[in-house]
Amino acid sequence: MNDFDEYLVAGEPDKRERAYGWATAIGLQDVDGLKVSDLLLNTAKRNIEGEITQVEAGKIIDAYYETKEGHDQPEDRKEADKVACRINETINSPTFRFSPEYYIGLHGRLFKDVFSHAGKIRDVELTKREWVLNGDTVNYTPSFMVKESLAYDFAEEKKFRYSGLSEDAFAEHFASFISGLWQIHPFREGNTRTVAVFAIKYLRSMRYDVTNALFKEKSWYFRNALVRANYENPKLNVEKTQLPLEEFFKVLIYGYDIELRNRFLRIGYEHGTQKAETVRHLHRHDAGINVGVNDGVNKGDDGVNGVKNDLIERYALSEREEKAVMAILRDNRITAKQLADILSVKKRQAERIIASLKRKTPLHRDGADKNGRWVFEEV
Repeated sequence: MNDFDEYLVAGEPDKRERAYGWATAIGLQDVDGLKVSDLLLNTAKRNIEGEITQVEAGKIIDAYYETKEGHDQPEDRKEADKVACRINETINSPTFRFSPEYYIGLHGRLFKDVFSHAGKIRDVELTKREWVLNGDTVNYTPSFMVKESLAYDFAEEKKFRYSGLSEDAFAEHFASFISGLWQIHPFREGNTRTVAVFAIKYLRSMRYDVTNALFKEKSWYFRNALVRANYENPKLNVEKTQLPLEEFFKVLIYGYDIELRNRFLRIGYEHGTQKAETVRHLHRHDAGINVGVNDGVNKGDDGVNGVKNDLIERYALSEREEKAVMAILRDNRITAKQLADILSVKKRQAERIIASLKRKTPLHRDGADKNGRWVFEEV
């Protein structure tokens, strides 16, 4: 079982509710390739068991990062821990207001002391290379139009009435609103986590019991679905598709049994295409290098180069990321410090490279930090 499965599956109602909040909060860090610390996991379990309150849990984490040991931790880890605490607190708070001001304030609450621009509308333009778009970017709302766009979307949504809608119609409209809100991208960073928490709060305000912890396992799918809902490329005959996002919400809201697979969101790899079959083959090829290997023995150059070339062809990687991939394929138990030595960079920079690879590729850590291994696996 995963960290909180014992509580989610058969736990007492109060424990199950607390576990849902933590599982969602921790799972949402995955949209940016972030992983929480063992301290956060242990603190969360103490809260779930009722030993401490969620406020006390947050104070424990904040206090730790004021210590010398905490200051020495990677910034990505600090961000994941602090934001996970705040997402959990927000999800469990009964307060909610449907307004642009609440949405902006929500970002400020989640990312206070993490981003200097927390709760501030961006004044720069954004582009983000997306794995699901083969390296292309969504066209986000221009910075000078962000405030007006937020005000318009909230005003239009406020007029809408969900009463009496079929499940299909509800999911379709809700997905359209959340997708549009995300496309505005009001902030420099943290947009996906903010819109996810807002969606949960909005649904709960309409008395929908969204407690199936879907974000625990499928937060990256959620982000990729948002990307596909907002991307079109007439030159490549690619149209916007909201269906994956609608399916996500059908699972979240109504418990539909739908298989949510990231690999079928990537352009050119949709269900039933030749490339979809190819990507399945490549994943199996990857598995021969990493999946199921426990000894960390280095692999031969032919096998490593074959998988490395497959990954480079499929994902938009920088030269340094390509070198990192090669190192990971050679030794799937490599540490950030060892990777830093190979790349001739500082440990923190190596950790940022790993985080970038997690966002771009199906790279995951299997097991605990000390005894785990790196896996390029099917997601």
